[in-house]
Amino acid sequence: MNRYEKYKPTGIEWIGDIPYHWDYFRIKRLSNVKRGASPRPIDDPKYFDDNGEFGWVRIADVTASERYLESTTQTLSELGASLSVKRYPGDFVLSIAGTVGKPIITKIKCCVHDGFVWFPNLKINPEYLYYIFTTGLPYQGLGKWGTQLNLNTDTVGEIFIPLPGENEIETLVNFLDKKTAQIYKLISNKQKLIDLFKEERIAIINEAVSGKGKNWERKKLKYMMNGFDSIRVPLNGDQRGGGEKIYDYYGASGVIDKVPEYLFDGEYILIGEDGANLLTRSTALAFKVTGKFWVNNHAHILRPKEGDINYYTYLLESIDYTIWVTGSAQPKLTAENLFNIELLMPSLHEQNNIVKHIKTETERIDNTISKIEKEIELMHEYRIALISEVVTGKIKVI
Repeated sequence: MNRYEKYKPTGIEWIGDIPYHWDYFRIKRLSNVKRGASPRPIDDPKYFDDNGEFGWVRIADVTASERYLESTTQTLSELGASLSVKRYPGDFVLSIAGTVGKPIITKIKCCVHDGFVWFPNLKINPEYLYYIFTTGLPYQGLGKWGTQLNLNTDTVGEIFIPLPGENEIETLVNFLDKKTAQIYKLISNKQKLIDLFKEERIAIINEAVSGKGKNWERKKLKYMMNGFDSIRVPLNGDQRGGGEKIYDYYGASGVIDKVPEYLFDGEYILIGEDGANLLTRSTALAFKVTGKFWVNNHAHILRPKEGDINYYTYLLESIDYTIWVTGSAQPKLTAENLFNIELLMPSLHEQNNIVKHIKTETERIDNTISKIEKEIELMHEYRIALISEVVTGKIKVI
């Protein structure tokens, strides 16, 4: 791709040299930075109304959205909205808690709490600002993007951004819209392929553990496995102890962090307790964990009373949990429902043979999925690199 004829240094590490006719400013030059607000206590029902005019923006709503916030799972009552910060379609919002540094553009009337900042009277196209912040690069030096950034109204206001000529911004946004749409289409096609392979994998496991034509004993899960859900693990990193060694910290669908010290040590099976994954069969809800680790409150913790833990892992992968889940907006697999599931149980000798069979049959599928996931990861990296090059003027798209 082409480059501009002449560049000048900015002294800002993530921006580097910019086209000579561009400029760069701190965000506070383009808008004040304001923080959201929350009615207290936030769990008081009087602050919510299913027919409320303003949606209640949670961090989960933003992380589940790619670029635009088009819906929320909750709406506020008139009283609740009056105690928060009302925003309107077209506003640019940035998360400063939970998944930190996530940008979003509102498409609905909504209220933002104190885990977000917003920008009144923004003197720049919010679409362009979205592309800048989605790279994560403006946060360099402020911590780890996503979880450990130290953001507030002052630190956000001090962030420098590159500023093209006024008539260039729309061109840059249109270019990025087109290119990123092409990338997302490729990613979507790859993901559909993964889903097909996962369905094939589930079919292989289901067939192997179904017990068709076998005289296997039927038992409830509570008679086959011990549960450790009574050990409630703090979600706050500061409460999880100190220490120099770092161990995996698991949630409903896998590793979510790396943290000091550990609670569990050994072989266990984890099953997601809540979340949208409970309503689909394309995602493995059960997975085996080995070694020293933490688990948060969003996963069931199980260990067989006897038998092959690998077989139990496959067995728990095969279950259609959708019929055991309560709730649709907030799906949840309760411990009572989980442990009352009835399953057919073969002998230990048969368990070992089934595990060998499944491993042989699924190895090719797992390797293929891993390869495609790596391709998707590289596409995401390319997208971020392309956006970075465009918004800092390293390539000329006009």
